Amino acid sequence: MKSTKEDRRVWYFPWLFILLAVIFISTHLASCGNKNEPIKIGFVGPLTGRLSDLGTAGRDGVVLAIEELNRSGGINGRRVVLFTRDDRHDPQEALKADKELIREGVAAIIGHMTSAMSIAAYSLINREKVLMISPTVSTNKLTGIDDYFIRVTPPNRSETEHLVRFAYDRMGLRKMSVVYDVSNRAYSKGYFKNFSAEFEKSGGKIALAVPFKSGPDVHFDDLVHTLLQAKPDGLLIVAGALDTAMICQHIRMAGSKAPLISSGWAMTDDLLRHGGHAVEGILFSHLINTGSTRPSYLKFKADFRRRFGREPDFGAINAYDAAQVLFKALKKNGSSADSLKSNILKQKIFHGLQGDLHIDKYGDPQRKRFLITVKKGHFESME
Repeated sequence: MKSTKEDRRVWYFPWLFILLAVIFISTHLASCGNKNEPIKIGFVGPLTGRLSDLGTAGRDGVVLAIEELNRSGGINGRRVVLFTRDDRHDPQEALKADKELIREGVAAIIGHMTSAMSIAAYSLINREKVLMISPTVSTNKLTGIDDYFIRVTPPNRSETEHLVRFAYDRMGLRKMSVVYDVSNRAYSKGYFKNFSAEFEKSGGKIALAVPFKSGPDVHFDDLVHTLLQAKPDGLLIVAGALDTAMICQHIRMAGSKAPLISSGWAMTDDLLRHGGHAVEGILFSHLINTGSTRPSYLKFKADFRRRFGREPDFGAINAYDAAQVLFKALKKNGSSADSLKSNILKQKIFHGLQGDLHIDKYGDPQRKRFLITVKKGHFESME
């Protein structure tokens, strides 16, 4: 019996050693695998439809940022891969896109590009605890809230205040008509209300406000006829680039020479392409000065032109900045939404392509604004 027990021990210990060695090696390899696995990031925006200029610009800005990052070694040696989804500027499609990205296991989502889609996704990202960083959303409805939503564009109240000061004090406008697109109601209606309140507080009057819903069936001639009935000193247009261009065309065809003011939403090449001479002199308050000589911006501009064959607009610039904010957070380790959010809020100041972004404890930024107009078919700073 004694020899039998000894034989068992002889067989037992080598197998135990082998088992422990296998566990150790497997754990070590799994650990190495996790460290070398790519980091997944999502992007979502309108890649088709009437607002596709905004979505494709944002996507391309993120693509350029990721390609540069990966060439320089990625995030602590790990490559970053991008998963893109089209929200089609439709709330149901936005939710579907975000759910797909969450199932894919992305560390964060860069998007949405419009306020309406961000609000549609808002409950989902907070319930699932997924960080969303928007390049262009400026609705005031998401201001001052402790949540998983961060942005690089300030709430649009600062934009409307900037425009009113110039319109009332410098342009001498006293009576205005407003047209706004309710397909992005979370942005456009709030923008209209902010502008109206500030304009009337200054002593001006909103003679008429006309809502419309963007789409192929909009009758721009009827829309403009209604706007001009009030005989305004100037007109405010709150819509995407294509619709703004069409409205400007019909205003000029109707014989009106009233000054035109636009929300920053329309400041893309599509406005110039479809608006032509009708958009000459239109006024914006914007975060982007296309004439900037900052070295970081000039390099980005040249790289973007070389990569995509066109000039970058505000969607691309802000999306690039949003990606850089996320990269800085990822480099500090911890890819959970809480860790990323904490890293961003602690950093506070980020160096953007056109100046510093000061992000407050709620994820809302402060940035410098520029007065921009269209001159000879190009966007130019007035300052």
